Amino acid sequence: MDEVAVFKALADPTRLKILECIEKGERCICKIIPYTGKSQPCVSQHLKVMKHANIINERKDGTKSMIKASNEDIFKIIKQVKKMK
Repeated sequence: MDEVAVFKALADPTRLKILECIEKGERCICKIIPYTGKSQPCVSQHLKVMKHANIINERKDGTKSMIKASNEDIFKIIKQVKKMK
């Protein structure tokens, strides 16, 4: 895992919103898009960055694309950073 890629991927409010959406478990992209309030192409670009950083995994379930965190520790990191305010 490239630490720089991870921190760059976390340095965007939309990507943090995506992680917030999948914190409780795997979600369909069709649920993530309205949660973020962004367009489908915009969310797809953010997911691409997150996949490149190995923050998320994607799998197909029929016609649906399912997204989940590749490592649940990412949520602990985000919580720690929020405590630093």
